[in-house]
Amino acid sequence: MNKDLTLELPNFEGPLDLLLHLIQSQEINIYDIPIAQITSQYLDYLKQMQQLNLQIAGEYFVMSSTLLRIKSQYLLPQNDFVENVVEEDPRDELVQQLVQYSVFKKISEYFKQRNDSLPVTVSKEASVSKDKKLQKLPLGQISSDELAHTFAFVMRKLKIKHPDSAMVEVKERSITEMCSYLKNKVSVGKEVSFFSCINELSNISDVIGLFLAVLELSKNKDIIVTQSITFGDLNIKGINKNGH
Repeated sequence: MNKDLTLELPNFEGPLDLLLHLIQSQEINIYDIPIAQITSQYLDYLKQMQQLNLQIAGEYFVMSSTLLRIKSQYLLPQNDFVENVVEEDPRDELVQQLVQYSVFKKISEYFKQRNDSLPVTVSKEASVSKDKKLQKLPLGQISSDELAHTFAFVMRKLKIKHPDSAMVEVKERSITEMCSYLKNKVSVGKEVSFFSCINELSNISDVIGLFLAVLELSKNKDIIVTQSITFGDLNIKGINKNGH
Protein backbone atom coordinates (compact mmCIF):
# COMPACT_ATOMS: atom_id res chain seq x y z
CA MET A 1 0.00 0.00 0.00
CA ASN A 2 1.25 3.48 -0.83
CA LYS A 3 2.38 5.29 2.33
CA ASP A 4 1.76 8.74 0.86
CA LEU A 5 -1.52 10.17 2.04
CA THR A 6 -3.11 13.49 1.13
CA LEU A 7 -4.93 15.10 4.05
CA GLU A 8 -7.43 17.93 3.78
CA LEU A 9 -7.02 18.81 7.49
CA PRO A 10 -10.64 18.50 8.58
CA ASN A 11 -11.66 19.37 12.10
CA PHE A 12 -11.11 16.34 14.29
CA GLU A 13 -12.48 15.93 17.78
CA GLY A 14 -9.26 14.42 19.11
CA PRO A 15 -6.36 12.09 18.33
CA LEU A 16 -8.59 9.00 18.25
CA ASP A 17 -10.82 10.73 15.70
CA LEU A 18 -7.77 11.43 13.54
CA LEU A 19 -6.51 7.84 13.82
CA LEU A 20 -9.94 6.47 12.97
CA HIS A 21 -10.06 8.74 9.91
CA LEU A 22 -6.66 7.47 8.72
CA ILE A 23 -7.71 3.86 9.16
CA GLN A 24 -11.16 4.15 7.56
CA SER A 25 -10.03 6.31 4.62
CA GLN A 26 -7.52 3.59 3.63
CA GLU A 27 -9.86 0.69 4.44
CA ILE A 28 -7.39 -0.74 6.94
CA ASN A 29 -8.44 -3.57 9.25
CA ILE A 30 -8.72 -1.93 12.66
CA TYR A 31 -7.53 -5.17 14.32
CA ASP A 32 -4.39 -5.33 12.15
CA ILE A 33 -3.07 -1.78 12.03
CA PRO A 34 0.23 -1.26 10.12
CA ILE A 35 1.70 0.73 12.98
CA ALA A 36 4.74 2.10 11.09
CA GLN A 37 2.57 3.42 8.26
CA ILE A 38 -0.08 4.94 10.54
CA THR A 39 2.56 6.52 12.79
CA SER A 40 4.26 8.16 9.80
CA GLN A 41 0.96 9.52 8.48
CA TYR A 42 -0.07 10.75 11.92
CA LEU A 43 3.22 12.66 12.38
CA ASP A 44 2.90 14.12 8.86
CA TYR A 45 -0.54 15.43 9.82
CA LEU A 46 0.86 17.16 12.92
CA LYS A 47 3.63 18.73 10.84
CA GLN A 48 1.08 20.15 8.39
CA MET A 49 -0.90 21.62 11.27
CA GLN A 50 2.25 23.24 12.67
CA GLN A 51 3.14 24.66 9.24
CA LEU A 52 -0.32 26.26 9.07
CA ASN A 53 0.18 27.70 12.57
CA LEU A 54 -2.85 25.79 13.84
CA GLN A 55 -3.23 25.25 17.55
CA ILE A 56 -2.66 21.62 18.46
CA ALA A 57 -3.98 20.21 21.72
CA GLY A 58 -1.52 18.40 23.95
CA GLU A 59 -3.43 15.14 23.63
CA TYR A 60 -2.34 14.89 19.98
CA PHE A 61 1.33 14.84 21.06
CA VAL A 62 0.55 12.27 23.75
CA MET A 63 -0.89 10.03 21.06
CA SER A 64 2.17 10.56 18.85
CA SER A 65 4.42 9.38 21.71
CA THR A 66 2.17 6.34 22.18
CA LEU A 67 2.44 5.45 18.49
CA LEU A 68 6.22 5.85 18.56
CA ARG A 69 6.42 3.62 21.66
CA ILE A 70 4.38 0.89 19.96
CA LYS A 71 6.49 1.21 16.82
CA SER A 72 9.72 0.91 18.83
CA GLN A 73 8.42 -2.27 20.49
CA TYR A 74 8.15 -3.86 17.06
CA LEU A 75 11.74 -2.86 16.27
CA LEU A 76 13.15 -4.54 19.39
CA PRO A 77 14.77 -7.93 18.73
CA GLN A 78 12.77 -10.98 19.73
CA ASN A 79 13.99 -13.43 22.37
CA ASP A 80 14.75 -16.56 20.35
CA PHE A 81 16.13 -18.48 23.32
CA VAL A 82 12.83 -18.85 25.15
CA GLU A 83 10.28 -21.15 23.55
CA ASN A 84 6.49 -21.04 23.79
CA VAL A 85 6.39 -17.45 25.03
CA VAL A 86 3.11 -15.74 24.20
CA GLU A 87 3.72 -12.00 24.00
CA GLU A 88 0.91 -9.48 24.01
CA ASP A 89 0.42 -7.39 20.90
CA PRO A 90 1.46 -3.81 21.84
CA ARG A 91 -1.38 -2.54 19.62
CA ASP A 92 -4.14 -4.20 21.68
CA GLU A 93 -4.80 -1.27 24.04
CA LEU A 94 -4.88 1.22 21.17
CA VAL A 95 -7.23 -1.03 19.17
CA GLN A 96 -9.65 -1.29 22.08
CA GLN A 97 -9.71 2.50 22.43
CA LEU A 98 -10.39 2.91 18.71
CA VAL A 99 -13.19 0.32 18.73
CA GLN A 100 -14.92 1.97 21.71
CA TYR A 101 -14.52 5.43 20.16
CA SER A 102 -15.95 4.17 16.86
CA VAL A 103 -19.05 2.77 18.62
CA PHE A 104 -19.72 5.97 20.58
CA LYS A 105 -19.15 8.08 17.47
CA LYS A 106 -21.76 6.11 15.53
CA ILE A 107 -24.23 6.47 18.41
CA SER A 108 -23.57 10.22 18.53
CA GLU A 109 -24.11 10.53 14.78
CA TYR A 110 -27.40 8.58 15.06
CA PHE A 111 -28.78 10.89 17.74
CA LYS A 112 -27.64 13.95 15.78
CA GLN A 113 -29.46 12.76 12.64
CA ARG A 114 -32.52 11.95 14.72
CA ASN A 115 -32.48 15.38 16.32
CA ASP A 116 -32.07 17.08 12.92
CA SER A 117 -35.03 15.15 11.51
CA LEU A 118 -37.41 16.26 14.27
CA PRO A 119 -39.66 19.21 13.45
CA VAL A 120 -38.71 22.56 14.90
CA THR A 121 -40.93 23.50 17.83
CA VAL A 122 -41.34 26.91 19.36
CA SER A 123 -42.95 27.93 22.60
CA LYS A 124 -46.07 30.04 22.77
CA GLU A 125 -46.84 32.65 25.35
CA ALA A 126 -49.84 32.04 27.56
CA SER A 127 -53.11 33.19 26.00
CA VAL A 128 -54.20 34.66 29.32
CA SER A 129 -51.91 37.04 31.12
CA LYS A 130 -50.59 35.86 34.46
CA ASP A 131 -51.57 39.21 35.93
CA LYS A 132 -55.21 38.71 35.02
CA LYS A 133 -57.14 37.22 37.91
CA LEU A 134 -59.78 34.59 37.30
CA GLN A 135 -63.27 35.68 38.21
CA LYS A 136 -65.91 33.39 39.63
CA LEU A 137 -68.99 32.71 37.54
CA PRO A 138 -72.10 34.52 38.77
CA LEU A 139 -74.41 32.27 40.76
CA GLY A 140 -77.38 30.88 38.87
CA GLN A 141 -75.94 31.20 35.34
CA ILE A 142 -74.62 27.63 35.20
CA SER A 143 -75.73 24.56 37.08
CA SER A 144 -73.56 21.81 38.52
CA ASP A 145 -74.97 19.33 35.98
CA GLU A 146 -74.04 21.59 33.05
CA LEU A 147 -70.55 22.02 34.46
CA ALA A 148 -70.17 18.25 34.88
CA HIS A 149 -71.35 17.58 31.30
CA THR A 150 -68.96 20.23 29.94
CA PHE A 151 -66.05 18.72 31.86
CA ALA A 152 -66.90 15.21 30.57
CA PHE A 153 -67.08 16.57 27.00
CA VAL A 154 -63.65 18.19 27.33
CA MET A 155 -62.16 14.98 28.73
CA ARG A 156 -63.57 12.93 25.83
CA LYS A 157 -62.05 15.32 23.30
CA LEU A 158 -58.72 15.21 25.12
CA LYS A 159 -58.74 11.42 25.11
CA ILE A 160 -59.42 11.35 21.35
CA LYS A 161 -56.52 13.73 20.68
CA HIS A 162 -54.12 12.05 23.08
CA PRO A 163 -55.15 8.42 23.46
CA ASP A 164 -53.04 6.54 25.92
CA SER A 165 -53.08 3.13 27.47
CA ALA A 166 -51.50 1.67 30.53
CA MET A 167 -51.28 -1.65 32.26
CA VAL A 168 -51.91 -1.65 36.00
CA GLU A 169 -50.85 -4.68 37.95
CA VAL A 170 -52.72 -5.05 41.23
CA LYS A 171 -51.30 -7.51 43.72
CA GLU A 172 -54.29 -8.49 45.80
CA ARG A 173 -53.89 -9.56 49.40
CA SER A 174 -55.96 -12.57 50.36
CA ILE A 175 -59.28 -11.95 52.07
CA THR A 176 -58.21 -14.37 54.81
CA GLU A 177 -55.20 -12.20 55.58
CA MET A 178 -57.29 -9.01 55.68
CA CYS A 179 -59.91 -10.73 57.88
CA SER A 180 -57.20 -11.57 60.39
CA TYR A 181 -55.97 -7.98 60.24
CA LEU A 182 -59.49 -6.66 60.94
CA LYS A 183 -60.16 -9.17 63.72
CA ASN A 184 -57.03 -7.95 65.50
CA LYS A 185 -58.42 -4.44 65.30
CA VAL A 186 -61.87 -5.24 66.68
CA SER A 187 -62.20 -7.61 69.56
CA VAL A 188 -65.62 -8.29 71.09
CA GLY A 189 -67.25 -5.01 72.04
CA LYS A 190 -64.61 -2.72 70.52
CA GLU A 191 -65.12 -0.35 67.59
CA VAL A 192 -62.79 0.85 64.87
CA SER A 193 -63.13 3.32 62.01
CA PHE A 194 -62.80 2.03 58.45
CA PHE A 195 -61.05 5.26 57.41
CA SER A 196 -58.53 4.93 60.24
CA CYS A 197 -57.68 1.43 59.02
CA ILE A 198 -57.17 2.76 55.51
CA ASN A 199 -54.58 5.22 56.77
CA GLU A 200 -52.43 2.29 57.89
CA LEU A 201 -52.49 0.61 54.47
CA SER A 202 -49.94 1.27 51.74
CA ASN A 203 -51.80 0.77 48.44
CA ILE A 204 -55.22 0.54 46.82
CA SER A 205 -55.15 -3.27 46.63
CA ASP A 206 -54.96 -3.45 50.43
CA VAL A 207 -57.94 -1.08 50.71
CA ILE A 208 -59.96 -3.30 48.37
CA GLY A 209 -58.95 -6.35 50.38
CA LEU A 210 -59.99 -4.63 53.61
CA PHE A 211 -63.42 -3.75 52.23
CA LEU A 212 -63.95 -7.35 51.07
CA ALA A 213 -62.92 -8.51 54.53
CA VAL A 214 -65.56 -6.21 56.05
CA LEU A 215 -68.21 -7.81 53.82
CA GLU A 216 -67.01 -11.30 54.66
CA LEU A 217 -66.95 -10.78 58.43
CA SER A 218 -70.29 -9.01 58.31
CA LYS A 219 -71.81 -11.95 56.43
CA ASN A 220 -70.41 -14.36 59.03
CA LYS A 221 -71.83 -12.14 61.82
CA ASP A 222 -68.40 -11.53 63.31
CA ILE A 223 -68.83 -7.74 63.13
CA ILE A 224 -71.53 -5.07 63.00
CA VAL A 225 -71.09 -2.23 60.50
CA THR A 226 -72.90 1.08 60.91
CA GLN A 227 -72.80 4.36 58.99
CA SER A 228 -74.05 7.65 60.42
CA ILE A 229 -74.25 9.60 57.13
CA THR A 230 -74.38 8.73 53.44
CA PHE A 231 -70.90 8.18 51.95
CA GLY A 232 -69.50 8.67 55.44
CA ASP A 233 -67.11 6.57 57.52
CA LEU A 234 -67.93 3.01 58.53
CA ASN A 235 -67.97 2.12 62.22
CA ILE A 236 -66.96 -1.51 62.71
CA LYS A 237 -67.71 -3.32 65.99
CA GLY A 238 -66.72 -6.84 66.92
CA ILE A 239 -69.39 -9.19 68.25
CA ASN A 240 -69.64 -12.77 69.36
CA LYS A 241 -71.37 -15.46 67.41
CA ASN A 242 -74.60 -14.91 69.34
CA GLY A 243 -74.86 -11.34 67.99
CA HIS A 244 -74.38 -9.54 71.31
